[in-house]
Amino acid sequence: MKSPELRKELSELTLHKRGIRINLQLPLIESEDEVTLRNREQLSNRLLALHLCCLAAQPEQQADLNNLITKHNLQHNLQHILSAQEQAWITHQQQPAALPDFAKHCHYALHFLQWATGLQPAPGMPDRAERLADLSLTHHLFETANSPASAPASLRLRSKSELLDWADLLYRLHWSVRHAHITNKPTPGRLHAASVLAWHQAANWLIAYDNEDDWDQVSTETGG
Repeated sequence: MKSPELRKELSELTLHKRGIRINLQLPLIESEDEVTLRNREQLSNRLLALHLCCLAAQPEQQADLNNLITKHNLQHNLQHILSAQEQAWITHQQQPAALPDFAKHCHYALHFLQWATGLQPAPGMPDRAERLADLSLTHHLFETANSPASAPASLRLRSKSELLDWADLLYRLHWSVRHAHITNKPTPGRLHAASVLAWHQAANWLIAYDNEDDWDQVSTETGG
């Protein structure tokens, strides 16, 4: 079992290799013994919510969006799957042709969760605006499931150690991004700020940081 101290040290080594400023005063994150990961039903519902939001951003995929909502009987209970912001996005907003910031955030978070649930082999790094989710992966998952609750049988959540490695790294990457913004400096290490934020939120949700279940309220604090 990797200690929080070692996890911090390895994260800082990654930052150093990318030439990113390190804040040695940032505290340790939780140990493996202190963390309870999301269960499979929660994972399935979150994947579906983000997948639906990504579909809603693209007019050519409205049929897929409507079909999944109908297939899983979500017409009148979207609130059981979607956060408040996601529900407002799907049911009320006009959809421009280009991906707006909200949909991009959903894409980045879904990309990370697709890796975390074993749907893709590697997430890469949050350093590209084009690193969007592969919607075919989650589309297949929910097209072949009779309900969101039955989809988790095919999900394989990564180990607690792997997820905490990323939670720690993203915490420290996010601090460096925010520090650069506050000091009016370029985003460091070729990072993509919006991707770092979305991945940090997804990682903290996976480890149930602060016991927060509301996706919209999951903390991405970087104070220390």
